[in-house]
Amino acid sequence: MVLRPAWLYNRSLEYLEGKGVPEDAARAFELNSQSAELGFHDAVLAMGWFYLNGVGVEEDVAQAEAWYRRSARQGDPRAMFSLGQMAYAAGDYSGARRWLERARKKGHHRSTYWLGKLSWRGHGVPKDRAEAMRLFRQAGRMRNPEARRVLKALASSKRRRNT
Repeated sequence: MVLRPAWLYNRSLEYLEGKGVPEDAARAFELNSQSAELGFHDAVLAMGWFYLNGVGVEEDVAQAEAWYRRSARQGDPRAMFSLGQMAYAAGDYSGARRWLERARKKGHHRSTYWLGKLSWRGHGVPKDRAEAMRLFRQAGRMRNPEARRVLKALASSKRRRNT
């Protein structure tokens, strides 16, 4: 029997969520791994998630990064965003900026908000509150909830200062 990568990936989700089968993170990882080795793009991305979060496998940040890089090479902006978040968490703000810019150019909306965070705090780029606000507003127009919360909090803070 020839197993198809999409079938393996979808079956892994069933085990991960316990839909129609007993919930089994290790089995989900195993099936996803088989799909990823066959090159199925969503499974390649998911391998990064499995390793980063230690779901069904021992947590391994280096393996997570390797799988996210493989997914990024396939052009997946979600992987680029994840690599940006990982770089940010590690304090590599210039690396975070590079990955977030790549994801943003591919249409990943959350990356716009995160680039705003970098500008607001001056991480990896010169501190530029005007640029940060431009990015937050752009992300807010894209219906990014994080950006909308920040914009609301900043507007509230400004109103309190002006009263």
